[in-house]
Amino acid sequence: MNSSLASATLRGSFEERALRLHDALGLGLDIIPDTVQENASATLSRVMERRQLSAEHTVIGFFGATGSGKSTLFNTIAGMPLARTAVTRPTTSEIQAAIWGRDGSEELLDWLKIEHRVYPEENESIRQIRTQTQNSAADSAAPHEIVEPVPGMWNKLKTAVGRGQTRTRSGGLILLDLPDLDSVAHHHREQVERMLSYVDVLVWVLDPQKYADAAVHHDFLAPLSTRGHRMVCVLNQADTLDSHEVPQVLDALTELLEADGITPLLITAPFALSAHTGEGVSALRSLLGRVAAEKNAAYERTEAQLYAIRRDLAAYKGGEAPLREPDYAVDELTEGCFQACGAVEVLDAAEASYRRRAVANTGWIATRWVAKFRADPLKRLHLGDDTAGTQSASESAPQKSPMHLMASSLPPLTAAQQAALAQAVRGYGESVAQNIEAPWKQRIQNASLTREQDFPEAFERAIARVDYNTTQSRFWWKLLNAVQWIAFLSLLGGVAWLTAMAFASYLQIPLPPAPVPEGSPVPVPTLLLILGVLLGILGAVLGRALVNVSARAYRRSLRTRMIQQCENAAQQVIVAPVLAEREKLRRYRQALT
Repeated sequence: MNSSLASATLRGSFEERALRLHDALGLGLDIIPDTVQENASATLSRVMERRQLSAEHTVIGFFGATGSGKSTLFNTIAGMPLARTAVTRPTTSEIQAAIWGRDGSEELLDWLKIEHRVYPEENESIRQIRTQTQNSAADSAAPHEIVEPVPGMWNKLKTAVGRGQTRTRSGGLILLDLPDLDSVAHHHREQVERMLSYVDVLVWVLDPQKYADAAVHHDFLAPLSTRGHRMVCVLNQADTLDSHEVPQVLDALTELLEADGITPLLITAPFALSAHTGEGVSALRSLLGRVAAEKNAAYERTEAQLYAIRRDLAAYKGGEAPLREPDYAVDELTEGCFQACGAVEVLDAAEASYRRRAVANTGWIATRWVAKFRADPLKRLHLGDDTAGTQSASESAPQKSPMHLMASSLPPLTAAQQAALAQAVRGYGESVAQNIEAPWKQRIQNASLTREQDFPEAFERAIARVDYNTTQSRFWWKLLNAVQWIAFLSLLGGVAWLTAMAFASYLQIPLPPAPVPEGSPVPVPTLLLILGVLLGILGAVLGRALVNVSARAYRRSLRTRMIQQCENAAQQVIVAPVLAEREKLRRYRQALT
């Protein structure tokens, strides 16, 4: 595996990483484009299936355009005429497989859906043909074998003088001869495109006539640059070129491969060979033998595909910015909802109701009854403890509002209120998604309005659940009420005394004179009258001042409780869906680690 891929490998075992990517596909179901979703899902399923099949076998496919000589090269590498070659095109209509190592290969070939199978090692006649067609002693090794010096310093010294010992390593190998990628038969191209996703190593067989063909580079090689395929590129039919032309063509081919972006994926630099003369074939056979003997091509291929899936899905993770919710976001949302949902009008009504009750308990006795004839603004809205609804005896509490929805008469939200509410909600969604990129940005923003139809009922419930303290009396109310009654009784006593004295004088009934307090020129009845009037006025003035102060305190306290209930409602119908989407994004990102 190349260094860039190795450094970017996902954490955990292969199965764990595959499961995380599977989870990511589920989390991004509505985010990832359908084509990407389908390709990633198919690739993930394919790599999981490949991991369960023979790791001892390496699947190597020969890819090439019409006339590139790939079938001839396939036969030369195999050392026997397995693939059909002819002058007419196309020559290869079905995939031909040559297998070295039967054990474990059948399931792998069934998975590849390859019917035409040949086992050269098990066919005596084919082995004889291979022996007869070998061009040199270097071809003595089978395609799935590699002959190398025995490890050790002493053997290295002996090898330097031509007396070193060698050993042969081998691995299971499946060579595939594929139809021409530019075949006029559509079925042939479908087979080629399918096998691009299945083989472990791709051998591109190019020729001097078509090595720069757009069908090869634009349709096949360039798209493979991001898929992590291990590849070998060879220039076949080098015998048709002059010796000085071969390096020039190879340089031009190398530049094209660099432009395609597949140079890092090449096992070795492109080289020339000739299936006709056998020149360079032994080098390719040795290369393929080393790949088969190392037995890690399938591992690297599946790892590369897994990483490619991760890279494709990472394009839809909404950027790299950390996920967070601004501290002010919920506060601004709550305040906006409070202002837009009609809570201010209810707050005004509750304050007016409080003033009404306070005046009714602290005002002048002679006039306070007038306040009781005024309609209670809170009762008109069917809010408050005494009109909020009923509870069972065990659940009822005089000072608390029932926690279920109470029948209120709040007016429906106006168009302006609805617009203001929607603006506040959108503002919250934008705040949470401010550092997130598309497509998750829009998803999170839109999540804030997913329960828009529930907003009116939710905030009506919130307002109805507030404890308005409509039955709770204040201690100073009782104190001022006592003062007012003292003043009123004093007034009544003075008036009654003076009236009795006037009536007795009218009837000429002799009565003793009214007592006069020592040092006072005013008799007691008059003092009682004056005291009642002054005390009543003073109590009324003091009561009005205390009512104003306590009403403002009541409004602040009630506003805090209403804000809390609005926040609870906003958490349910606005914040929760947004945070759910953000949590989904967090899990999506985590699945890609």
